[in-house]
Amino acid sequence: WEDLDSCLARWPQLDETRRSAIIRAVGELARTLHQVGQVHGCFYPKHIFLCEQEGRWQACLIDLEKTRPLLLGRRDRIKDLEPLLRRAQRLGDEGVRALLAAYLNDAHAVEPWLQRLRQRRIDKESRA
Repeated sequence: WEDLDSCLARWPQLDETRRSAIIRAVGELARTLHQVGQVHGCFYPKHIFLCEQEGRWQACLIDLEKTRPLLLGRRDRIKDLEPLLRRAQRLGDEGVRALLAAYLNDAHAVEPWLQRLRQRRIDKESRA
């Protein structure tokens, strides 16, 4: 198992197939977490661990004591995803789109989510 931070540090050396599989695994992990009605609260690359098994990547979270019930729907989910994407800038725009497509399980629903995530980031940066 290796944390996403370490994977991102060597991102340019990973081939496209591995990068896509990692992005998909992280998006599916976020979807699973939110589908069971939980938010992590510290959904950062250093809290996501990945393992490759037979060409498929698995992802899991640590520090689950920080989770809480997802009460505010999309707002809570955006709040959970935004720090991950802010700290994983190496994914690039296409990587973020792919992660959101895996998370939403719908590539056509990505744009409104991207807009909300960008707005949250702008709002946070303006307060800093």
